[in-house]
Amino acid sequence: MSALLRRMALSERIHGVAARGVALATDRRVRVAAQVLLLAGLVFVALRLRSIWRDSHVRVDQISWDWLVGAVVLSVGAIVGSGFIWVSILERLGLPARARWIGIYLQAQLGKYIPGSLWQYAGRGALAQTYGVSIRAVARALPIEVVAMIYAAGAFSILLVGWWGIVGVVAALAAAPLFVRRLRRNQVEGRAAVRAARLFAITWPVFGVGFWMTARGFISIPASDLAYFTGAFAAAWVVGFVAVYAPGGLGVREAILVALLRGKIGSADAVLVAVASRGVLTLADVVGAGIGSAVLRRGRAATDSVTARQPL
Repeated sequence: MSALLRRMALSERIHGVAARGVALATDRRVRVAAQVLLLAGLVFVALRLRSIWRDSHVRVDQISWDWLVGAVVLSVGAIVGSGFIWVSILERLGLPARARWIGIYLQAQLGKYIPGSLWQYAGRGALAQTYGVSIRAVARALPIEVVAMIYAAGAFSILLVGWWGIVGVVAALAAAPLFVRRLRRNQVEGRAAVRAARLFAITWPVFGVGFWMTARGFISIPASDLAYFTGAFAAAWVVGFVAVYAPGGLGVREAILVALLRGKIGSADAVLVAVASRGVLTLADVVGAGIGSAVLRRGRAATDSVTARQPL
């Protein structure tokens, strides 16, 4: 009985956090602040790139724009893939999931640029309610998604860059004991997390290749370094995720990337690549949000059309 009561209390705590996040995310002032912070982040990336350009060994005529465009395309693909994984988690939890719900995921991604690291999840809950998705299901999916992403990223980082990956995973799991305990006690959610981790194991190599292509757009990097760059990005993402005070891990992820890459390409070029990667991923998030908006509009238009054809 006591175990059941503890489990119910844990569930209520998670649902309470999600509900409070939704209430904040729907506030107009918060949405405006998110847009301002996103713009500030883009300006920061542009100014930072300009300031470090003089220290690098790269000239404008040396930039391979096709590699950078490819990096953006791959990053968008990985983000879209992550959205489909979130929809599949909802389906595993018993919801009659619809493919267009991926638009909710993509639009809410811009919330990561608000300090706190959980704003994209709160924004997702707010949008989900708008489209008739249960907030309780969104709250249940949150620990599944977080733990699955961490384990998948950690597996790649440990395999490819060694101890940096172990440190990142330990730090992330220590920061989210509530999520881990819940998944251990609920078999349905635990199995959903294992399946999601396997799916995220497909998206992380795509992110990694996109990161390598970003670097390849500025400096000459052999294909043999692809695995190391993939692992470095995964490790940096995990550590950046733990740094909840930094919007989207801003600054923290870049510092880890520089630490991991300077031995291969030098400190100046490592800083350039790390900041350029931030720009590529921010652009990918913006493109993804645009795709999400179009998907949701199309889905709503289709629903309105069906409703209009129904006899009164």
